[in-house]
Amino acid sequence: MSRSGWRKPASDRRLSDLVSVGLLTRVFPAGVVDEVIAAAGRTEVRNRALPARVMAYFSIGMALHSEGSYEDVFEQLTDGLS
Repeated sequence: MSRSGWRKPASDRRLSDLVSVGLLTRVFPAGVVDEVIAAAGRTEVRNRALPARVMAYFSIGMALHSEGSYEDVFEQLTDGLS
């Protein structure tokens, strides 16, 4: 049963379909993400292929695209970077 006052959206696109790395970096600037990682005591000791900041953005992407695989989420986030 639908909620009172609910209307079907004009488009079948979902918000998660529109999320990319560019949008995440505007909403969660790199400096803020780095501060949160430092406050949690999870800064990197060595340089890795996937730094803590990238993994934080990937974790946010996984929450937004919970129905997708890791590969699907990574593709959604990086779409348009290449």
